[in-house]
Amino acid sequence: MIKKLGKNDWREWKEIRLEALKKSPDSFLSCHEEEDKTPDNMWAEQLENSLKFGYFINDEIVGCSGLLIEKAAKISHTATLFGMYVKDGVRGSGVGLALVNFVKDYAKKNHVKHLYLGCNAQNLGAVGLYKECGFKVYGTRPDYTKIGSKFYDDLIMMCEL
Repeated sequence: MIKKLGKNDWREWKEIRLEALKKSPDSFLSCHEEEDKTPDNMWAEQLENSLKFGYFINDEIVGCSGLLIEKAAKISHTATLFGMYVKDGVRGSGVGLALVNFVKDYAKKNHVKHLYLGCNAQNLGAVGLYKECGFKVYGTRPDYTKIGSKFYDDLIMMCEL
């Protein structure tokens, strides 16, 4: 089951977000060390002030994603999918596909025409998932992120809804 996360889901959100940052540090712009210091009340506030979704199996969160719909009138037809993560034990089972398609449907119902995302070019599993969901690469940001002394290119992808 996929649901929009609310402030009462902050513990589940915190758990999966910190796991994602720890296990896949090259897939996110923030890092575990930074977000691990976030006070508990801020985790709840994040959920009140943004669109985040969780995929639950037997009341356990196993995947998450976020959606930022632009508010400015001239770009309110655009949005960004972000923070996508699926736990190791359920990867390849359709959880990621379901989450991306849920976010696409949610965005479309909210009058979004273009859905964007950024993806580490070396994360071939994620790139493949996004392409399967209709996203196309339209640009690359070379050396966009740096972890330690290693740089990673970022693919800019877009899906027309």
